[in-house]
Parts: sequence; C-alpha cells; structure tokens
Amino acid sequence: LTIMEDAGMESNISPPDNTSQQDSPFSMMDLFLVSLIIGLFTYWWFFRKKKEEVPDLPKIQSVAAPVRDSSFIEKMKKTGRNIVVFYGSQTGTAEEFANRLSKDAHRYGLRGMAADPEEYDLSDLSRLSEIDKSLAVFCMATYGEGDPTDNAQDFYDWLQEADADLSGLRFAVFGLGNKTYEHFNAMGKYVDKRLEELGAQRIFELGLGDDDGNLEEDFITWREQFWPAVCEHFGVEATGEESSIRQYELVVHTDVNMNKVYTGEMGRLKSYENQKPPFDAKNPFLAQVTENRRLNEGGERHLMHLELDISNSKIRYESGDHVAVYPANDSSLVNQIGEILGMDLDTIMSLNNLDGE
Repeated sequence: LTIMEDAGMESNISPPDNTSQQDSPFSMMDLFLVSLIIGLFTYWWFFRKKKEEVPDLPKIQSVAAPVRDSSFIEKMKKTGRNIVVFYGSQTGTAEEFANRLSKDAHRYGLRGMAADPEEYDLSDLSRLSEIDKSLAVFCMATYGEGDPTDNAQDFYDWLQEADADLSGLRFAVFGLGNKTYEHFNAMGKYVDKRLEELGAQRIFELGLGDDDGNLEEDFITWREQFWPAVCEHFGVEATGEESSIRQYELVVHTDVNMNKVYTGEMGRLKSYENQKPPFDAKNPFLAQVTENRRLNEGGERHLMHLELDISNSKIRYESGDHVAVYPANDSSLVNQIGEILGMDLDTIMSLNNLDGE
C-alpha cells in the first residue's frame, strides 16, 4: 500500500518545466550585452552629431607686434648725431646730467642725444665707429649695495658676458655714488674698466660724483675738463653758442578742465589723491611722516631720524632703498611772491619748448 501511494505520488509529480528557457531566444547575459551595444552606439551618434554642428570658423591670422627699432646707431645716423650719452638712473639725476651733456655738444659743432640703455641694443657699440667723430658717454649711478640701476641692468649683464671687439669705440664715464656706502661708485668703475678691457679707447678720465658731498659740483668740475679733452681729441673748437639754454613760449589758458591740470604731482596727474601700484622711482608711494626728530646738535649738517608709514603700499624696505622728501611750500611765501610779481596765483599756464630738437 505504501508503495502504491509512493508510485501514485510519483505519477502525479511533474518534471521540471524547462520549455520556457529553451523557447526564449535571449539569455539575461545576451540582453545585457545588446543593451550595452545600443547605449554605446547612441552615445557615439550623439557625440558625432555634436561635432558636426560646430561651425567651421575661419582661421585668424596672427598679427606680429611691431618690432621696436632698438638700434641707436641707425637713430644717430638718421638725425645726424655723433655723441650718445647713456644714463643709468634710478632717481633721475644721472638722466639730467646726460641731457645736459647732450645739449653741450652743440657748442662744439657736435650733436648729441641722451639715451636710456634699456631701450637699445648695446651690442651696437661696436658699430659706433661708422659715425664720424663719434663718442659714447656713460652717466652711471650705483644703486643699493653696488648694483646697477634698474634701467642699466641689461647693459650690466651684457658687459659681463660680452666678448665684442670695441676697439673702434671712444668713450668716457661719469659715475654717481655715495661714499657712505661700501661699494662707492661700483657701477661707474666697472663700466669704465670693462669697456677698456673690450678694447675701447678712453678719451677722458673716469669722473666720480659723491652724493655725500656735493654731486652737482663734482659733475660741473668733471664736465669743465671733459669738453676741452673732447675738443683736443677731435680737433674742434667751441662755437660760443649757448645751446643749453632752452627757448620757451608762455601760454596762458583761460578755459581748461581742472582734472587735467598738473599741480606738482609725481608720476601722474591726481597721484596725490589716488595712488596706484606698482610703486617705483617714476610712480613713488607718498608716505606720511609719522616721526621726525633731530639726532645731533649744532653743526651745519642735520642728522634726522624719520619714520614713514608704508602700510597698505605692499612695499618691502631693503637696505639701500631710496627715500625722497617732497615738502610743501609755505603758503605765506607763495602768496608774497605772487604779490611781488603781480601774478594771479590761480592762473593756469604752460611753457612750450621751442627747441628744434
């Protein structure tokens, strides 16, 4: 009986239904692979269409920046100059001396020009002999601890590396320095020595101006002996023309925009009201004096202790930096001068240079 029941049970139990799996054309893995392929194709198609929609822009022709004429030789030839006075200047004194020397040249039948070495290719010094009665003068200030000024740094670097033949170059050097510094007039001395090493001919001795003494007198003394040496070397004589005295035209303005009127600012208009970095010799930061006291008693010279407020300037003081003092004129003295001259102090005027150069 038991066996019969088991047999009946076995007869009623159906075998596993495998027909559904056998009848389906795709397995789960097949469906996954097909979906992946369709997805990749769709992505490729979309990406391809996007690329096709990007318009084909015309190519922009690159425009080269105009090349600055850095040959002082060509400029001298075009303007008929035969003396070039290079200046290494940080505060403007060496530049002023260079301008005065270039003006002096006219009195001796020569023509000079002052030049910033930063603007020219100084390797052209080897070509200066192409110009008749040519001469290069260098007014070189020493900055900081025996360093060149900012505008003479490239010239200094070139001198250190140069192996040029300057045998056709005639030169003279006037240095500006301060004996209170260890490396007094280091830049002027180096330029004078190095030019001679490269074969250049010195036509007058090195001048050494001392700002701790009287720099102006040092320059005048050197200058008064320099020009006779130039005349002797080139066989020329002074013409007697005082070309260093400039000619001006006085123009009084009655209708003018006060925002464009210069009132003594350093660097740019309205710099007293709105200071903008970066700050340098041509755009100085105007710092307030927070302390001013004298350290010595008696004597002609004053030794002062000054403290300046340079906060918000982003200036970092280093040994050898320059400080200039721009004092305000006493208003009572200004008014007194105006009364003596019979001038309206609110008059706006300009002086136009009438020099041909």
